[in-house]
Amino acid sequence: MSDPSEPLLPVGSEGPSRRTPFVAIVLGAAFLIAIGFALLVVFRNSPPPPEVAPPTLPGATAPTPDKPKAGRSKTYEPARDTGEERKAKELYDRAEAFERAEPGEYEKRIAHWREVVTTYPSSAWARKADERFRAASVSFQALLDREFDSTRKDAQSLAAAGHYLDAIETIQNYKSTQTREALKRRADLEIGAIQSASRLAFNETSARAKELTAKGDYPGASALFDALGRSAIPEVATKCRTAMDQLTTAAAAHARHAETRKGEEARRAFRQEVAPRLLGFVRARQYEDALRELSAAAAVPANAPLKEEIAAERASVADASSFWEAFLKTAKAKVGQEAVLMLSDGKRVIGKISRIQADRIVLEAGDEAPLEKLHADLLVGWTLGRSLPAEEAVSYVKAAMFFFCEGRDDLARLYLATARELNGRSDEAEKVFREGFLRAAMTPKK
Repeated sequence: MSDPSEPLLPVGSEGPSRRTPFVAIVLGAAFLIAIGFALLVVFRNSPPPPEVAPPTLPGATAPTPDKPKAGRSKTYEPARDTGEERKAKELYDRAEAFERAEPGEYEKRIAHWREVVTTYPSSAWARKADERFRAASVSFQALLDREFDSTRKDAQSLAAAGHYLDAIETIQNYKSTQTREALKRRADLEIGAIQSASRLAFNETSARAKELTAKGDYPGASALFDALGRSAIPEVATKCRTAMDQLTTAAAAHARHAETRKGEEARRAFRQEVAPRLLGFVRARQYEDALRELSAAAAVPANAPLKEEIAAERASVADASSFWEAFLKTAKAKVGQEAVLMLSDGKRVIGKISRIQADRIVLEAGDEAPLEKLHADLLVGWTLGRSLPAEEAVSYVKAAMFFFCEGRDDLARLYLATARELNGRSDEAEKVFREGFLRAAMTPKK
């Protein structure tokens, strides 16, 4: 028996085919894809609809563009502002038209191109305008160089020769004939460069002058500043005059220093070589030999710085000689007369003088009195008031110098004081007495 739950089918009949619905579905999907592709092509090739600005209402504000969400990168570049590009092109076209119409107006052409760059800096026309701006600037600079080149070369040649004022005057004359402000500014820059060159020349001259002064050539150093200052700018000319004044002062100080050094060297040599011989002569009362020695020393060129000192020393020796000659004159007048000769050791020689020799007094009895041993009181008593007037100060100066040469400083001081009391001129004699060459020779060496 068969199962009653199973449906009974006619024998020999087949059920509906399963392929028919599947084919229908495939065909429908293909149709839909074709329609979508066609629509995509149509909409992609169609022009975008014109943008219509919404009407402006009172109080309305411009829409705020949507800010990109954080974390999402841009997948496209926003379109340029066509309004800005259009205005930039209009400004560019005006600049280009002006350049064609006025090619010689470089400054105005440059200004037009600069206006495009600065007004619409983000536009494509700004990049083109910047190229034209640079080209115009280069052309303008070349024009200025050509126009100014001849004057610049002339001025630089004058400046190189040290004629800075003439160089500046050349540029100023050129500037006064120009109408272009750029050329005037260029002239001012060149004037500034020449002024700087003049200051630099002063620095270089100062360096050369320093080398000359180190060698003692102060006139040569001063000549450098004099030559520079004649055609330098006023500022540098003033510095040159100041430097010349300083060099004059320095040269005088250097000369004094050199003269002092030469004087010290000559003085040291005189004290070591001449003064001892001079002292020997005066101590032996050989005044003529001492005077000849001083005259010979004064004629030596190396002793030129000592001219005044040697003259004072000679005058003092001459005073000593004059006192001694005055004494001998009195002694010779006493020949044939009775005389009391007092000696330095206290002894007395009494008798009639028979003759006066070079070194002694001879009496008729045969006694002798050496001149070098005569007492100072006898010398003064036979001289002052007899051969030399006692009322004149010069007589006491001569006595002072005689006793100074004899080594009697006590009597020399006494008679110098007497000469001062009589208002005599004893300054030179006192200087010789205190610090002259004879004094140096008398001072024992330590």
